[in-house]
Amino acid sequence: MELNKHVYRISVIILIIIYGVGLIGFLTIYKDLMIGLTPFTLLLSLVLLLINQQEWNRFVILFIFSIMAGGFAVEVIGVETGMLFGHYSYGDTLGIRLLNVPLLIGVNWFILVFSSGMISRLLKVNRFWRALFAASLMVALDVSLEPVAIAFDFWSWENNIIPLQNYVLWFIVSLIFHWAFQSLNFKRINRFAVILFIVQWVFFMVLSFTINFQ
Repeated sequence: MELNKHVYRISVIILIIIYGVGLIGFLTIYKDLMIGLTPFTLLLSLVLLLINQQEWNRFVILFIFSIMAGGFAVEVIGVETGMLFGHYSYGDTLGIRLLNVPLLIGVNWFILVFSSGMISRLLKVNRFWRALFAASLMVALDVSLEPVAIAFDFWSWENNIIPLQNYVLWFIVSLIFHWAFQSLNFKRINRFAVILFIVQWVFFMVLSFTINFQ
């Protein structure tokens, strides 16, 4: 238990440092450096999240790979057809692409679903309402994320217009993933996941606010 507390505290310190430095970098002349480090920040966030998971069993592993694969597959369909989120394409910021989708996008889906799902576990309601709440959190984060993603070449939208369909389908897909999160048999206790979601949300809100008023 003491070891877990130590790992948690160190993880939170590292998280705050990397996102704090990243925020300053994105707002200064070091913007290009921060853009280049984005994939590494995402991978480090994943590592910190996983080492703070208190219980491991086959269901945890199944969930991790299912969400990563499912999130990637949804994005491939979205990019190739425009039928899900609207017409958009990925830039170079998120790294190597397969089928026009960054390989790390599955990692991003997992991080967001897992961390927002852990926040929903704080509610004293049944799993449907938890899934609904967590999916809503992901939409709220996406609202803050979109201006940042466009400004720093994460992805871009046709005619620079973000369609309402993007948020609707983001919510629906998130709700499906969160139903799986609430239903699978594993211990859903990960304090770091809660902090990670909050830090990322604050990070994107500050950048989004700055971009909108430039």
